Amino acid sequence: MAAPELETIRTTIRENYLADEGAALQRLAAMSNLSEERRQAISGQAAELVRSVRASGGRYLMESFLAEYGLSTQEGVALMCLAEALLRVPDDETVD
Repeated sequence: MAAPELETIRTTIRENYLADEGAALQRLAAMSNLSEERRQAISGQAAELVRSVRASGGRYLMESFLAEYGLSTQEGVALMCLAEALLRVPDDETVD
């Protein structure tokens, strides 16, 4: 039988499987304890980073990025989640 903490983790995963994304986002934002001003500053900085990367057109940018922040690090996983979220942001080039 699994350790109690492992069973708790599994239960949480099952409860959140295919959760409503909007509700999950609101819950996670509330857990972050960030002010609205700070959240907007973070969003603005992220948007500027995306614009900068799109404008640079660096062919090997992703390879160097992954070398710096591999998926074996917490930072790498967080950045990959951010990248996935940014893929959902349509613009003129990616709307289709």
